[in-house]
Amino acid sequence: MLVALRHSAFGLVHCERSVFRLSGCPGRSPERALEEPRLKIAVVTRGGARVCLQPPIVVLNVVVMEAEGLEAKDANGFSDPYCMLGIQPGSAGAGPPPSPSPYVLAAAAAAAEGGGGGGCDTPPPSPRPSPAAARALSDSGVETAAERHDAAPHEKLRKHHSLGARVGSFRLSFKRKEHGYGRERRDRDAHRDSLSVQVPANDIDDVTTDILHLDIWDHDDESSVFDAVSKLNEVRGVKGLGRFFKQIAQSARSGSQDDFLGCVNIPLQEIPSTGLERWYKLEARTQRSNIQGRLRLKLWLSTREDRGNSEEDSGGELRQQEQLHAVFIEHELARFGWDGQLPHVALTILHQHAIQGDMTELRLAMVRWVAYARHAARRPLHSAEECLAESFNIFIDYALQLLRKHRQYFVPHYKITMDRLEYLLRCLGLMSGMKAFWKCCPFNKEIRGEIISALKKGTLEWYEEIHSYHQPVSRNQEQIIHSLIHLIILLIVDLQKGLDYYNILFESTNGVPYFSTVYKQLEKMVHNDLSHQVAALCIQMQNTELGIPTDELVLAPGAELATSIFELYLAMQELVNFRENLPPQDQKTLAINTYYEWFEPAVDKWMDVAKYKAMHRIRKALELNKTCTGDFIVKHSTSAVDATSCFFQIKEFWRQLAWPDLVGSYNFVVKIIDCICSAAVYYSDLIHQKLQDTGYYEDPTAFKVNDEMCVTVNDLEYVRRSLAALGTELHVDNILEAVEMATGDGNRQQWRNALYGILDGATTQLEARVLQIISRVAAKMRPALKKAMFHLAWSPDSLPTSEAISPLLEYLDSHLVALNAALLPRNFERVLNDVWDVCLLELGQQMDGNAGSLRGPAQAFMSFPGPMHPRDKVAVFYERLYEALEILVDFFHADQKGLPLDQLKSATYWRVEQRLQYHKTETEGLIHLYYLQRLQDQLTTESIEYGVLSVRAYFNHDSLCVEVLNARDVIPLDPNGFSDPFVIIELLPRKVFAHCAEQQTNVQKKTLHPMFDECFEFSVTLEQCRVEGAMILFTVMDHDVLTFNDFAGEAFLALGNIPGVDENNTSIDNFHGLKTVELNLMHQKNKNHAILQTLESRTGDKMAQDFVKKQKQRISA
Repeated sequence: MLVALRHSAFGLVHCERSVFRLSGCPGRSPERALEEPRLKIAVVTRGGARVCLQPPIVVLNVVVMEAEGLEAKDANGFSDPYCMLGIQPGSAGAGPPPSPSPYVLAAAAAAAEGGGGGGCDTPPPSPRPSPAAARALSDSGVETAAERHDAAPHEKLRKHHSLGARVGSFRLSFKRKEHGYGRERRDRDAHRDSLSVQVPANDIDDVTTDILHLDIWDHDDESSVFDAVSKLNEVRGVKGLGRFFKQIAQSARSGSQDDFLGCVNIPLQEIPSTGLERWYKLEARTQRSNIQGRLRLKLWLSTREDRGNSEEDSGGELRQQEQLHAVFIEHELARFGWDGQLPHVALTILHQHAIQGDMTELRLAMVRWVAYARHAARRPLHSAEECLAESFNIFIDYALQLLRKHRQYFVPHYKITMDRLEYLLRCLGLMSGMKAFWKCCPFNKEIRGEIISALKKGTLEWYEEIHSYHQPVSRNQEQIIHSLIHLIILLIVDLQKGLDYYNILFESTNGVPYFSTVYKQLEKMVHNDLSHQVAALCIQMQNTELGIPTDELVLAPGAELATSIFELYLAMQELVNFRENLPPQDQKTLAINTYYEWFEPAVDKWMDVAKYKAMHRIRKALELNKTCTGDFIVKHSTSAVDATSCFFQIKEFWRQLAWPDLVGSYNFVVKIIDCICSAAVYYSDLIHQKLQDTGYYEDPTAFKVNDEMCVTVNDLEYVRRSLAALGTELHVDNILEAVEMATGDGNRQQWRNALYGILDGATTQLEARVLQIISRVAAKMRPALKKAMFHLAWSPDSLPTSEAISPLLEYLDSHLVALNAALLPRNFERVLNDVWDVCLLELGQQMDGNAGSLRGPAQAFMSFPGPMHPRDKVAVFYERLYEALEILVDFFHADQKGLPLDQLKSATYWRVEQRLQYHKTETEGLIHLYYLQRLQDQLTTESIEYGVLSVRAYFNHDSLCVEVLNARDVIPLDPNGFSDPFVIIELLPRKVFAHCAEQQTNVQKKTLHPMFDECFEFSVTLEQCRVEGAMILFTVMDHDVLTFNDFAGEAFLALGNIPGVDENNTSIDNFHGLKTVELNLMHQKNKNHAILQTLESRTGDKMAQDFVKKQKQRISA
């Protein structure tokens, strides 16, 4: 039919002329010519004869979709609208076209009754075709050829008749009244505003002048006056009442009369070939009409050939459309860089041809598929099945070629290319499920497997291409490493694109695991190409030396590769981390899982380089040190910030390293900790030496806040903080757990001690440096504190304690406020601790009295003349010191803003507080308290170095019986290596048992294991034995004839626990059946016992002095 298009450079306009052989239009564009379907088109047949084809018949397609805002004509507030439409011939300069011939095109099946009026427009008759009109229609609704021939003299009028016959009818969509007035009103509006119908196509004679005319009428059924009156109950509102009377009037007439609702006139030349869908406002036919509402129409033009019958064979149009596609495709392929889209002019030709052939979208899609699939096949096929099979194979082969190079053809960031890829994959997915495909191509492989194979081949080709492209020009190690880094980065970018864009398309359309397929292919190639090369580079770097430390950071040749290799490690790590997107069973079988083993020789060198750089940076930071101050920060220096930043970089290095082998990382983390701790100790030594060089420790002046001291201790605290959190930040516990599980429980503590020992040692050194510096603060404040404490102790007894202590508190407050503003909280807490200890020591010294020529406050109080007894004066003195101690506790606690109470009440505090209590206690009470402490020592002692004494005791009939049985392992006190022991039995306290004299056993000569076997009886009451603190004192002595007896040991037995006194065992029937009590002999080893010192200070108290003298003899023995 058509002549093949010769490729030329004249463009598609010449293509149109050559394809259609347009004639008679030398000055007219092809597009304009195509828009005039009446133009005769001459074509050249295969035999060379020119055939002039008749123009096709233009057909108008109308769809009446809906209407809204129509006027209500019936009494019930509704209308029963229907449409009448037809083609009105037009003429230039003519007025408004008249209404079409009154043949009803569509009627509403309305249930409402009554008549309508209310307009001067002449209504059409009721929408029922007359018999004459019915005879003019064929059974199929289409005029026959004979009818069309008979109607030739009245062609214009025939168009109306034909239109009405071809359209048929449409229905008005409305809703019945349901519940409630509001719903009724909404349903009424919906009833009035709803129209939906499709009108069949209609022939057109002149598209340039004809006009589509459409009227909307309200249908009124024929009814009698009685029927109209009976609908009074349906009247709604005043307007409804007016419509009601109008219906009665219309019913009284002969016949029914419909109400006019509006009309629409649409010139056909305004309808484009692509169709039109829009709202049209209803118009009135006269100026007196009141019309409202609008109508929505869908209009488009098509053509059909007049073959003299109603059956249209579209096979010719399909073949022509396919040949047009083939011509245009070959024309575009001859051009360079065709993107697969036909130009606009070619699409216009195809569109016009499809419109004139009245081709559906389904047929057009089939034509496009066949044309694109067959454009490469030039030979004729034997059957339709072979044709389809070859088209399938051609398409699949081409699609697989595109998928192999999908990275080039389907760029992820461009929507157009990604849409094309999606369509391509969808086509393959649909084909894999088509029965026709498997019937035509039964021996083809599964399309899903073919896609996977294409992806693997394409990935391999792409990898080899980029690998060869990024080979370094020279054999320089630095360039080699950077080329490998660049290669890995390209792989990472490609995998990320695949994960974000390609994977979901392949998965959703064909069930192909795109990412898994590509990743597995790439990781094998990376392992094969890089493993040996990277391992060799790391071993070579391990054998290099760092160089000699100098003022400038200069690494030896080869050591500077550490940074580049670490970058390569991070790139590999990121590549391996993509395995998390694989199924769990596939993650364990990857060859690249052991990538970290390639870099293991380089890890030690990385840490050596990090330590080397850290030491150099700390040294430089101290050289460039500056003090940082601000309104909201304490004073510190830039060197501390640089040091902690350096530590952070080392920790960040370990975090980024993320060594996968936890057990193998133990040695690495130990080295990391050692690196940071060594740098921290190095920094503390340098900054402390710098402070020492300023003469801080040699300054003899009184205390004042020193900026250099505050900055130094704050810097050390900053660094110590960074070490405190080091174990947590490096996840040491996880590594230790893995090591302990691998090695067993036997060496568990060994691993922890080795690791935490380094960290604790460095922290202790920094803490010691801080305490060493801060100790000078309390030392310089001590003279002023001693003077203020002396003032407190020497103040007159008439002066209240709160006033006597004011100078001390004012001094402390003035300096501590300044220190609080200049120090970090932890450092200020350390200062408070030191100052608190100094205050306690000074208070203790004032309490016990000063040595030398200066008399103590206690003696001063006792020497003051006055009516008060000296003993009372001493009590007042110690009461004041006790009150001062409580005031100092509150001052240093500062309502929970200072030191915590458990920290304030330290061992030193309790010693001072205890001694103050002792000084406030009477001598007899102190002696009893001393024996109570000795009894407690007896209960807790386990040592038998001084021997063991065996006794029995019980109470019976107002008599306490004590039996001293024997002793063993008594210490030798005579020159002959033996002792002459005897035992003294004494009841305590003496205030309770004053009438009971002490008793003693016989002396056993020359023995260390004496057998006494003696019984002693004391006349006491049960109430005396049950007094709190009642006890028996056994004193073992060595008898000497010429000198004083020697003390061998003592033991205590509580009376409350012996038989007859204990409430649980008050019956004694058999004395000899009682259990023997073995008492370990003890010596008092504390020469500075607080009670003895307190009693010794009471020089005027004979009881105190005698007791101290007796106990000192025992201590010295």
